[in-house]
Amino acid sequence: MTTPMNDEELELERLLAESAPDERDRETLREAHRQLEKDLLRLADPLPPPDFLTQVMAKVEAEPRRMSASEIRSAIVIALSALAASAAAFVSSGASADGLAVSFAQTFVAARELLVGFGSGLAAVWRTAGLPLSVMLAVVVMVTLMGFRRLVAPVNAKVVS
Repeated sequence: MTTPMNDEELELERLLAESAPDERDRETLREAHRQLEKDLLRLADPLPPPDFLTQVMAKVEAEPRRMSASEIRSAIVIALSALAASAAAFVSSGASADGLAVSFAQTFVAARELLVGFGSGLAAVWRTAGLPLSVMLAVVVMVTLMGFRRLVAPVNAKVVS
């Protein structure tokens, strides 16, 4: 009486039949396969060296390298060169140095108007209680979503990496 074979054993038998037509050769291959499986099962990952933890902690505690004075000077030179090149490009496009100053002033005025408008809008929302209502609604929605996530999440799921 033979035992029923599972899919892996059937696959092995098919491969053995393809590799060795003779029964004696198949038995030799089967025994070599068994020995290889035994050898592979005996293998284990090597243990880390005894000072592994101290090496890791030394790297963690190591302070990052400080920037040297020459690196700081070169960064300042690059930034100033970029600023000069952008001003030169602005002037060469037909604008004057006075136009550059006017352009900066217009930018600051527009930014001020934007900031004042944002403040006025925020005050209007606060007076009508829209902001507190929106914040509270967002908090309620987030708490509800977290509860649903916790409710739906599998309890004993294995993480496969």
